[in-house]
Amino acid sequence: MDEMIEEIMEEIIEEKEEKQTKKQTKKEIFWEFIRVLIVSGGATAVDWGVAYAFYGWVLPPSLIGDMWSLIISTALGFFAGLIVNWLLSVNFAFKKVKDVAGVRSKKSFFKFSAIGVVGLIICELGMMLVPLLDSITLLGTTELFGAEWGWWIMKVTMACTVFVWNYLARKFFVFKAK
Repeated sequence: MDEMIEEIMEEIIEEKEEKQTKKQTKKEIFWEFIRVLIVSGGATAVDWGVAYAFYGWVLPPSLIGDMWSLIISTALGFFAGLIVNWLLSVNFAFKKVKDVAGVRSKKSFFKFSAIGVVGLIICELGMMLVPLLDSITLLGTTELFGAEWGWWIMKVTMACTVFVWNYLARKFFVFKAK
């Protein structure tokens, strides 16, 4: 009788371990991607909001000069967005990870941040191509909200490119799935 109970317990444990080590299904990856998209949108809103607040009110160009105001406000926005992205990624976006405690470590946060900085560099490099797109006319105008169409087209292109980079790099190097 004890052997039979032991066998049943072993089977239950094996089944549980098998379920835990099973790879993510396409449906799980899809919903993870949607959660990451939501998190990224929220983090971007925080980034832009903090940058705008500092540039417009806290450290305006009239106080410390245009270049310093732009650099400091952009950096503060980036880091605020990065922290929000990290917190929401750990607690909401990536639900099925191998090492739950490991993704909450300082080492993991450093990897997450380094990937974000690489994304920022990719974005900056792409934005340097804006002068090549200066002569674009859409809807009978060359500008939208005071910025040239080339700027908007590249900003959206870079946002999408960096989103894909961040998702894939963080998924494979920080939030490794079970």
